[in-house]
Amino acid sequence: MSQRVLDLPSHVASVAPRDLDDARRVVAVLPEAAGAVEYRLDLAAERMPVSALLALDPRPAIVTWRSVREGGRFDGGADEYRALVLEAYEAGATVDVEHASGLLTDRALFPDRSRVVVSAHFAFALPRDPEAELSAMGQAGARVVKLVAGAGDLHAALETAALQSAARPFPLSVFPMGPASAPGRVLSAHLGAALVYGSAAAPTARGQLSVADLAGTYGTATPFLPEALYGIVAGDPSRSLSPRLHNALFRARGLRFLYLPLPMSDFGRENPPELQSAAPFRGFSITRPWKRAAASAGIPSEDVRATGAANTLVARRGRWRADNTDVDGIFDPLADHDTGEGRSAVVLGAGGTARAAVVAARRLGYDVVIASRSDEAADAVAAELKVDAVAWSDVSETEADLYVNTTPVGMSDGDGSAVPERVLENRPLVFDCVYRQSGETATVAAARRARCPVIDGLSMFAAQALRQARLFGVSDAGMEEVREILSEAVS
Repeated sequence: MSQRVLDLPSHVASVAPRDLDDARRVVAVLPEAAGAVEYRLDLAAERMPVSALLALDPRPAIVTWRSVREGGRFDGGADEYRALVLEAYEAGATVDVEHASGLLTDRALFPDRSRVVVSAHFAFALPRDPEAELSAMGQAGARVVKLVAGAGDLHAALETAALQSAARPFPLSVFPMGPASAPGRVLSAHLGAALVYGSAAAPTARGQLSVADLAGTYGTATPFLPEALYGIVAGDPSRSLSPRLHNALFRARGLRFLYLPLPMSDFGRENPPELQSAAPFRGFSITRPWKRAAASAGIPSEDVRATGAANTLVARRGRWRADNTDVDGIFDPLADHDTGEGRSAVVLGAGGTARAAVVAARRLGYDVVIASRSDEAADAVAAELKVDAVAWSDVSETEADLYVNTTPVGMSDGDGSAVPERVLENRPLVFDCVYRQSGETATVAAARRARCPVIDGLSMFAAQALRQARLFGVSDAGMEEVREILSEAVS
C-alpha cells in the first residue's frame, strides 16, 4: 500500500473520469501547479479500483464519493458509503469523508487522520452558525476541514470566503459553490485556504475555475492579502481577458491588488459599489449586459454622458465615478487608419458598445447610422444619440465606408459573419469589437478574405483596457506592455 500525505497548502486538480482510461488521459496533462489530484468517483460512469488510480500519478490523491445530500451523485446507503470510503483509505488514498456521515466519530476508523479531509457541503447558503459547524468538524482531527456553501449572488460568495480569514487551530478550506462563486474561490485561496480546488479539464462543480487559471491568472500559487480589489462585472465574465491583463499589470509593479471575475445576475440588487470583502473594492470593469445600468452608479464622465453607458467604475476620494473607456477603445484604432470626414459608417448593435462606437465614429467625422436585430432598439438608440437608423433587413443593401460590429455575434463557435458578405465587396473598413481567446472571429475572417482593411476586437480591448488600467492606478502602463500580455494570453 502506497500512502502519500497532502502538503499544505496545495492546489488540488479535481477530475471526474468516466473510466480508468479517461482518468489516465486527464492525469497525463495535469497542470504543474497541481500538488494533488481529487478523483470524484461519484461522477464516474463505472467503478474503478482505487489502487489503479493511485498508480497513475505520484502526487497525493483524494478520493471522493460525494452524496446526493451534499450535491454529488452518490445515492447509495450508509453502509455502501462506508465500505467505499474505507476501501479507498486502505488502498493508500486520502479520503474526503462527509462530516454528516458520522464515520469520523469512531476513532478506530481511519486511524491515520493525516489522510482524511472532513467536509460539509451546504447547497444553498452557509449554515445558520458556521463557526459552530467548523468547530465541530475540527474535532475530527482530520488533515483539513473543508466547508463549502452555495452562493446565490456575489454578496454570499464574498461572505463565505471571508470565513477563511480567521485564525483557527486546524487547517481549513472554506469556499463558495455555484454560478457566482468564482471570486470567492480566488479570495479564499489568498486568505489562506489549506487546499485550493480547481478543475483540470471540465469543471466538477459549478463556478469552479481551473487550477491553471487560479495559479496563473489569479496568483494563488503565491497568495497575499490584497490591499484593494478590482473586477469585471458581467453576466458571464468567464471569457474575458481582463483578469489576465490587469493582474499581470499589478504583479509587474509589485502592487498587492487583485482583479476578480464578478458574475452578476441583477446589477441593481447586487450593486457593485456596495460589495463588502476582506479588502475594499476600488474599481470595476463593466461589460454585457450592465453598461447602461452602470452609467448611473457613479458621477458620470463626459463620455458616459455622451453615450448613456459606462464600462468603468472607480472609487475616488470616497465617491464612485463612472467612465467609458470603450470610446477610447474604438476611437484610437479608428484614428490610426484615418479620419472619417466625408465618410459613412454603419454600427451594428444597440448595446453599450454600440453607443461608444457611435460617439467615437462621430468624433472622427463619420456620418453614422445604426442597425440592430431589434429595429425598435436601434430606433431608440438612434433617437437618443441623434443619428439615423436602418432596418436590420436592409443592412446588406448599404454601401458604407466603415462597418462596426458591436453585437455578440462571433463569440461562440459556429457563429457566422456579423457583417453581410455582400457589403464586403466594396472593401470597407471592418471593425469587429468581438474578440476570442483562440482564433479570429468569422467576421474578421470574412473581411480578410474580401481583402478589406480590418480592426479586430483585441485592438479595441487593448486600447480601452490601457486607459482603464491607468484609472485603476497603473499610471505607467503602456500599449506595448498591454499587447505583449494579450499576445501571451491568446497564443
